[in-house]
Amino acid sequence: MTAVISSDGRRLTLGATLGKGGEGAVHHIAETADLAAKIYNPGKAKDRRDKVTAMVADRLHVRSDYVAFPIDTLKSPSGEFLGFTMKKVAGYKSVHDLYGPGSRKTEFPTADSQFLLRSAINLASAVASIHATGCVIGDINHSGILVSNKALVTLIDSDSFQYRSGSTTYRSLVGVAEYTPPELQGASFDKVDRTPNHDNFGLAVLLFQLLFLGRHPYAGRYLGKGDLDIKTAIGGGRFAYSSRKSETMMEPPPFVPSLGDYGDDISKAFEAAFMPPARQPGGRPTAADWVRMLKNAEAILAICTVDKSHAYKRDVGSCPWCKLEHSMGRSLFPAQFSPTAPIMDIGQLLTAIKTMPAPPSPPNPESAMGPLPQFAMSSAGRGARSERNLTVLAGLGAIGVGLYLMSQVSGFWGLALIIGAGIVAARSLDLKARFATEHNNAKSGWEEQKKIWLSKAGPETFEARRSHYLSLANAHSTLPAKEREKLAALEQKKRQLQLEKHMDSHLIDRAKISRIGLGRKATLASYGFESALDVRQRSVTGVPGFGPSLASDIEAWARSVERKFVFNASIPTDPQAVQAVKSEIARQRAEIERELLKAPVDLKQIADTASALRVKPPQQLVDAYTRLKQVELDIG
Repeated sequence: MTAVISSDGRRLTLGATLGKGGEGAVHHIAETADLAAKIYNPGKAKDRRDKVTAMVADRLHVRSDYVAFPIDTLKSPSGEFLGFTMKKVAGYKSVHDLYGPGSRKTEFPTADSQFLLRSAINLASAVASIHATGCVIGDINHSGILVSNKALVTLIDSDSFQYRSGSTTYRSLVGVAEYTPPELQGASFDKVDRTPNHDNFGLAVLLFQLLFLGRHPYAGRYLGKGDLDIKTAIGGGRFAYSSRKSETMMEPPPFVPSLGDYGDDISKAFEAAFMPPARQPGGRPTAADWVRMLKNAEAILAICTVDKSHAYKRDVGSCPWCKLEHSMGRSLFPAQFSPTAPIMDIGQLLTAIKTMPAPPSPPNPESAMGPLPQFAMSSAGRGARSERNLTVLAGLGAIGVGLYLMSQVSGFWGLALIIGAGIVAARSLDLKARFATEHNNAKSGWEEQKKIWLSKAGPETFEARRSHYLSLANAHSTLPAKEREKLAALEQKKRQLQLEKHMDSHLIDRAKISRIGLGRKATLASYGFESALDVRQRSVTGVPGFGPSLASDIEAWARSVERKFVFNASIPTDPQAVQAVKSEIARQRAEIERELLKAPVDLKQIADTASALRVKPPQQLVDAYTRLKQVELDIG
C-alpha cells in the first residue's frame, strides 16, 4: 500500500522505508519533509489502535520535544486503522552506537568525553519530560533511544509506552531483562502497572553505559561459586562497581573508569539506583535528579592539557582518561592534541636546563645541626647504672663468701663462687649489651635521615631531575624519526591492516551468533569484546560465563568473518591507521612538552629546597641525631 488517509481526510503517499521492526515499518511521507508514518504489520494495528487514538487526542506530541509521539492516526482508503504520523527523526543513530567504543569510531567519529556527558544530560531530560506527560516508558532500553551528532536525544516507539487516558491504562507489554528492575524480573508485563521508579532503573543503566564506555553495571566477575548472567545479578542486587563489595560479591571488569571519576554525587546516585528495592525507601534517583547532578558535573569539568578530547572532574589530580587509554593501549576518543609543532623553544629551554647551577655539596651533617639541647642521662640510663652498681656490690659480696669457703669449708666451691661472681660483675660493667637494640635502631635511623638529607641538600636530587629532563628533551628530538619509522612500517603490513579493519567493522552487537543473545553480548562488551577483531586477538574464555562451548560458537563466527576478507593491494594505507600513528606521536609530544615546561620552575624549587635544608636541617634529621646522642650518653 502506498496511500493512506489522515484523520482529516487528507491522502498521504508513503515513500521509502526509514526502518523496520517487529511491529511495523516507518516510512517517508511524500507530501511533507518533517513527518514520517509508522505502519503496523498485519495483525498488530488492532492492538494499538485505542492507545494511539488516545495519545493523539491528548496531544502528547506538543508536550515533549524529546519524543516522536503520535501526531495523527492513519487509515486505509477503506477506513481500516493502519498506524500514525510522527515527527521525522533524521540523522539520529542508536544510543548503543554512541556508548560502544567500537561503533562510536564510525557512527560518531567526532564524539569526545564531553559529548557522552552532554548526551547523558539530554537523555535524562527526555525521560523527565516523558514522565511529566503522565507516560511511563516501561520498555526502556537502548533500541528506542536515538542521538544526533549534536548530542540531542529523541525517543521513538512511543506507542509502546504505558499511558493512562481517563480511566483506562494502556500498559507497556514488553521489557528487556537487562534494563528491567529487580522487582519486575520475570513479571508478566500485561498484568503490571509500571511506575516512573521502574523507568528510573533502566535510565540509570543507560546513563551508566553512556558514561562508562558501554559497560553494563551488572556485568562483572562474581566472587562466589559459578558465574552469574546479567539478569541474575540484577535480581540479586549485585552492582559490579559497588563499594559494597563484601555484600555484592562482584568486581568490575578490567579497563573501566572508576565510579568516582564523575564525582561523589553521581557515584552515590548510581549506588542508590542499583540498591536492592527493600533498601530504597525513597525510590531511585529520578530523571530530574540525574539532570541536576549531571549538569553540576559538567559545570566543573577540566579539559586535559594533553588530549583535549578528555574532560574530567577538575579536582582530580590527573586525567583519568589518559591513564585508562595508556593501560588499554588505544584511544577511546578522536584525539585532539595540541599542534604538532613544538609549543616552546626546545633549544632555549635546554640551555636554561643545562646552565642552571646545581646546589653545592652539603657540609658534614653533624656540623649542620646547630646548637642542640643540653643532654642529660635518661631515666633508662640511670636505672641501668643503679642495677649495675647493685650487681657489682652483690658480686663483691659473693667473692668475699667464696674466699671464706676456700679457707674454711671447701676450696672447690669457694673458687667456683668467686669465678661466677666475677664474671657477672664484669659483664654488668658494660652497658653496651644492655642498650644494643636501642643503639642499633638509633644508628639506622640516623643513617637513613642523613642519606635523605645529603641527597636533598646537595646536588644529587637536582642532578637526577636535570638528567630526567634532558632525557625527555632527547626523546622529543627523536619523535619525527619515530613517526617516519612507524608510517613506513604501516606500508609493510598493508594486508594485515586491511584485515584488521575488515574484522573490526563486524560488530558482535549486530551479528547473529548461535546462543549469543542480548545479555551475553552486553557481558562481552563489558569486557571489551565488541568486534570480530577483539575475538581473534584475545581469548573469550576469560569472560565470566563463557566456557569452551560458548567460546567456540563466537570464535567460529569470527573465523567466518575472516574468511570473507579480500585483500586489495591498490587501496592506500588505511587513513585511520596513519592518523592513529600521527595521533600517538602527537600525544607523546604533548606529554613531553607539558613536562618540559615545568623544568625551570621545578629545578629552581629543588635548588631552593637544598639551600634551605643546608641552613636549617629538617626536624626528622635533628630528631634522629638527638636520639643517637641520647643513647650514646646512656651507654656511657
